[in-house]
Amino acid sequence: MLMLRPFISAGCALLLSFAVAQAQTPAAPNGPPRITESTDPAALPGEFVDMPQDRQLTVGLGPPAGTRPTRPAATDPTPSPGFMLALEAAQAAVESCAADGYVVAAAVTDAAGKLKAALAPEGTRTNGVYMALRKDVTVVAFKMPTLALREKIAADPTLMAQVKPNMSLLPGGIPIMKGDVLLGAISASGAAAYEEEKCAKAGLQKIQSRLK
Repeated sequence: MLMLRPFISAGCALLLSFAVAQAQTPAAPNGPPRITESTDPAALPGEFVDMPQDRQLTVGLGPPAGTRPTRPAATDPTPSPGFMLALEAAQAAVESCAADGYVVAAAVTDAAGKLKAALAPEGTRTNGVYMALRKDVTVVAFKMPTLALREKIAADPTLMAQVKPNMSLLPGGIPIMKGDVLLGAISASGAAAYEEEKCAKAGLQKIQSRLK
């Protein structure tokens, strides 16, 4: 019996090592990988945490292009101008600035600051769309134009504590309202302050009567 003890001890040690190794090995993913929204305070609404490239290879490709979906698209209850009106508003904002000789980017979001449509014409600044989107995020948070917010902060500097890292205090963003209901925001970026606001207003005016 004494002669078996070394073998028993060795066997127990081997089993223990195997158990530890199994515990440290990540389990294989079940189904498609889950993507979580970023918690970075500088992230924009709807921005997701980067998915590792090896996980990207496990994402299903779905049916061939043009195949009718087998399930209805998910609905979002967030108040919004809707995609088609958002696109039309962005186009009108860009065209308004172009008529004055400015090349700007435009972005339209829903009431949560999530992007609905954006345009970046040839000659737009590299960060134009992103800056416009950050203005939209500011507008929906404070429910006022960014130009008006600047004036309000000048009168009450304590409001700066409410400004988050993903916002912009540059002028050019205005709210999209239907009566007293906030539906989203539209912003322009790439021109002088008052020109940007003028173009954003032109975009809103284009769709205002058709908002639901």
